[in-house]
Amino acid sequence: MSRRSIVFSVAAAAGLAACNSGSGPSKSGPVVASGNGITITAPELKARLDEQSPFIRQRFTTLERKKEFLNNLVQFELLAHEAEKAGMDKDPDVQYLVRRAMVQKYLQKKFADTEGAKNIPDAELQKFYDEHKDDYQKPAKVRLSVILVKGDPSKAKKLASGIESQEKKNPLAFAAAVRDNSQDEASRNQGGDLGYKSQDELEKVYGKPFADAALALKDGQVAGPFETTQGFVVAKATGHQEAINRPFDQVKQQIASRVWSDKKRKEFEDFTKQLKDQANVKVNDAELEKVEVAAAPVGMPGMMPGMMGGGRGGAAPPHAAPAAPAPAK
Repeated sequence: MSRRSIVFSVAAAAGLAACNSGSGPSKSGPVVASGNGITITAPELKARLDEQSPFIRQRFTTLERKKEFLNNLVQFELLAHEAEKAGMDKDPDVQYLVRRAMVQKYLQKKFADTEGAKNIPDAELQKFYDEHKDDYQKPAKVRLSVILVKGDPSKAKKLASGIESQEKKNPLAFAAAVRDNSQDEASRNQGGDLGYKSQDELEKVYGKPFADAALALKDGQVAGPFETTQGFVVAKATGHQEAINRPFDQVKQQIASRVWSDKKRKEFEDFTKQLKDQANVKVNDAELEKVEVAAAPVGMPGMMPGMMGGGRGGAAPPHAAPAAPAPAK
């Protein structure tokens, strides 16, 4: 058996473990494979095939490929039988994994309803669109680096002409000129970088003539000096973002999915809070403090806060449940 087949057999265990403890559940339907202590029925095989993605399923349409898939299930059943004989079904880690799979399946059955998105009223979707219009309509923006010179147009003009010639030889000439000459304290330590700004944002700070001129600059172009409300500005365009205008009808389905997902997430959070309240859960801080957490090996990168590894994590809402692994070829 190849390494990848072994991986699939192990992955199949996660999906089948809850169904194979002890003598296992009663099975019905035509038998496709049997032996001492194992039976695999056609409905059982189809259920395992249906768990795979459409792309994976299409690989198992011929009799030979179906046998290949079935062989993995047979191997799993035999290994599961041996594990039971060794008492592994009583192992706390195994029992936890079974309970974890059970919880995930319960959550999917209770919350993973995707059809509800189709029934959200248009008025509710339009309201969401109006409240989040910045997600769907964005003005064009330009990224600028600037040198601000206050009250001395001749100095600004000299800087502008000098930089244009220097830039051809030295790409860092503008940043150096910013460091030595700009009177804009906020941007000087950033090489003059203002970040991406829309015309309205530029107009509020520097006035309309400069905003109009800045949006017209090409990437890498140095221009000025411009007389602005802040002083004389030499500007360099370093990037552009095109305007985004996605009307409601274009994003209606996307919004419906987002609104429905938010509803199901809220439903899940309310449900779990209710369970905790009913259970009257109390935490023993003194004992919790004593629990030692093993340190990560030296040189091992840490995980971002809130991420959970493959250990005993809490239940996740159905939209966050990982997909079952599929056999790879």
